[in-house]
Amino acid sequence: MIYHVIHMKTFEFKKLTTSEVLDMDTDAEGRVIVHGTDQEHYFLLASKDLIAD
Repeated sequence: MIYHVIHMKTFEFKKLTTSEVLDMDTDAEGRVIVHGTDQEHYFLLASKDLIAD
């Protein structure tokens, strides 16, 4: 699975694989926060697996 994310501090766009994701949770506003293996935090944009053909 590939996750499209934006870094929470630098706003850099990045793609993470399942092996690069430690955990996911939501913040008070309902946004999905991705915790990466690089010890960084990201906002989840999309996963290509969520799109039905």
